[in-house]
Amino acid sequence: MGRKQVVMNIFSPWYNLLRCLPSRIASAILEVHHKTGAPIEIVILVALSAMSSALHGMAIRTPNGRWMPTSLYCIGIGPPVCAKSAAMSEFYRAIRDFDSNLAARRASDDGWRNHPAFRDVLQVDATWASLLEALDGRANGLTIADDDCFDLLKSDVMKRRGKLNRVYDGSVKESLIRRDHEPLVAYYPSVGICCLTQPEIYGDHLIDTRFTDRKSGLASRFLYAHTLEGRSPELPNLPTPSLNEIHSLATWFLEQRLQRLLAGNHERMELCLSPEAQSRWAQIKQSIDLRMTGDFHYVQDSAGRATEKTWRIAAILHCFHSVPIPASPTEALPPISPIPPEAIDAAWNIVDWSMTQFYKVFPPPTFKSPKPSRVKERQLEETRIAKSHLHNHLCRSSSDTMPWSLAQELSWLSAHKFKTVIAHMKSGKQVEVLDGKDPVIRFLSPFFAEMGYLKSVTCETSSL
Repeated sequence: MGRKQVVMNIFSPWYNLLRCLPSRIASAILEVHHKTGAPIEIVILVALSAMSSALHGMAIRTPNGRWMPTSLYCIGIGPPVCAKSAAMSEFYRAIRDFDSNLAARRASDDGWRNHPAFRDVLQVDATWASLLEALDGRANGLTIADDDCFDLLKSDVMKRRGKLNRVYDGSVKESLIRRDHEPLVAYYPSVGICCLTQPEIYGDHLIDTRFTDRKSGLASRFLYAHTLEGRSPELPNLPTPSLNEIHSLATWFLEQRLQRLLAGNHERMELCLSPEAQSRWAQIKQSIDLRMTGDFHYVQDSAGRATEKTWRIAAILHCFHSVPIPASPTEALPPISPIPPEAIDAAWNIVDWSMTQFYKVFPPPTFKSPKPSRVKERQLEETRIAKSHLHNHLCRSSSDTMPWSLAQELSWLSAHKFKTVIAHMKSGKQVEVLDGKDPVIRFLSPFFAEMGYLKSVTCETSSL
């Protein structure tokens, strides 16, 4: 009998996005969604982050020869008690277990205590100095994972926006000079970030930092998931066969990286795009360029990072889909085939969706008409009252003309203010002034229309 898989309703808004993913990964996402009740946006994000954290021992060799890490920067934003932490715990369980196993190995052999291969993959309370201590050496990688990043957003690491940008882009060397200690030098470091927080907390962070994350370009490198949905019904005893396969692969990738480091091999396994994938991406890139003046206009900074985001996610999806489940973590990792165009399409669907999430975090500004000043408000009120007095007199006298002197007296305005009101009404074709010793003001149809009449009082009287 085949195993029972969790399926998604075809009418779900997430159906089109998930059906493009490899079946193993899509099923694992659905399993965690149903098991924890966490919003599926958050589950997708932590799934990608956890899988990328297992691939610090790999890198993408771009067509122009540049190296690109597979790590991702992710921020999930959701309301309190929506099972964000539970979803993160499910997908990161294999990596946390691997770190625990590393601690036991370090304790069992003094020679391994300070060996770079036995450094933890996950970091929480990190400063830039502690980060470089963990990355010191060649081709080391780690992930900063925090399911309550209130303190992390204010930390020293998140303030080093320029350095985080450089590491994300594929920095060749990062160093730190320390007094009374050997300098820390990290060659080809790989850093991932996965933060989960609440809308109010992240909104306050953006305001407190005056949106520096976006101004510095750091925000454009992040994948965001933003939701206001609460926790769905959970199924804590739900079997998770696909998630277990993801865990097996994650442990395998991490163990193989460890074995290579112990053997003195500090080179990352290289992944590359197939010629068909390169052609497919060229087509997608053309459509992105066209959308830069359309729906991507306000998110051009994030859309401009579509290439590296798509290629990284494609590499992640390919590794966790094409590689067969190992019999043992110590089994040798087989060669991984070039990334196919199907992985590019699936990855681009996720990146395209992430643009909508970016809009939610950084909504376009709403332009409101400026509120008139107090002086202007007083002038408008005086004009309204003056027009009302004039209109009442015209109605009583059944006339559409009035001497200037009488009109000014009825308006209760000074000569200067009354002259300004008449000039304004003349510009609106509401009155005309007939010259004379005491000029006569003729009130026209637009004036009566503004006051609620379709024609002048004299016209109505004559029609009777």
